[in-house]
Amino acid sequence: MKDIFDKVKFGEFDIKSRVIRTGIWEREKEGGFLNHSVFERYESIAKSGVGLITSEIFALDYHDRFYEYSTSTNYKGFIKDYKDITNICHKYKVPILGQLAPFYFNDGLNQKVEANDISIEGIRNFQSQVLVTAKKFLFAGFDGIQLNMGNNFYLARFINPYFNQRNDNYGGNTFNRCRIALELINAINKNYDLHISCKINLEDVRKGGMTPKEAIEIAKLFEKYGADSIQLTGRTISVAQTKENPKEYLKDINKLIESVNIPVIVGGNLRDSDTINRLLNENNIEFISMSKPFIAENNFLNKWKENGHGVSICRNCNNCYGKKESRCFQYGQIK
Repeated sequence: MKDIFDKVKFGEFDIKSRVIRTGIWEREKEGGFLNHSVFERYESIAKSGVGLITSEIFALDYHDRFYEYSTSTNYKGFIKDYKDITNICHKYKVPILGQLAPFYFNDGLNQKVEANDISIEGIRNFQSQVLVTAKKFLFAGFDGIQLNMGNNFYLARFINPYFNQRNDNYGGNTFNRCRIALELINAINKNYDLHISCKINLEDVRKGGMTPKEAIEIAKLFEKYGADSIQLTGRTISVAQTKENPKEYLKDINKLIESVNIPVIVGGNLRDSDTINRLLNENNIEFISMSKPFIAENNFLNKWKENGHGVSICRNCNNCYGKKESRCFQYGQIK
């Protein structure tokens, strides 16, 4: 029987639970520097019994749509701030990945250049900025990098046939649309000692968009080129939400997990330990991601483990996401 609090291997890491914390927004800053509350948040989460932490999202530059609500590697205190945060996580033996999630890209000519319009030179510029960020993550003590290619972020649109109608080597079939990401994964893998996690959509819910069949093909490509783990997400669907055929959705997840030999993280508005344990034991699922429950109550996993079960106090009101803050508008911040 699998359990949330099994001590398991996650790639090269030994982790103490199957729960992966996914970060969202970071607004608790002054003059670019992180407020003390951010360090307290990370410490509370790290000592809660979480298996692995993914940071709040990092933007590439100040032109990004979510720059105001994100963190950045481009301020003078980045190394000091995040070395302190990674040290906090490591004190509790919790690995941490830096989550890079550009939404727009400024190629010098267009602040919001999209997949169909960016030149080859622009692609190389984008890739070089990602590689510089990966090196900064390494200097700051992160154990890895998560390339967020899910939801509607920049790389998600690039690999999606709905958005990408290029007719060169970076458009067309699945491999070509993924080429920009495959080249990045390969370069990071060869040059930096970082775990590479790729966050992708299982499906797109758009006519002509991503399908589960193509997501499986993409996951296999990413593994072949050096990705160490996959995290599944989606634009509007989740494991817990009502769907026309939820069993079919889980069937697609199981197929993808079976298709690769690297860890696959599954999320989707999961709020209670009984549901999570049922999903773990009735499917191929090994790892569960959670974000908003950690915002409502940083250390809720301690209570779940102590009591043998538990339900998050998070009401899924979505105000934290909508208002783009890592604090709960129902309960404040319970540490």
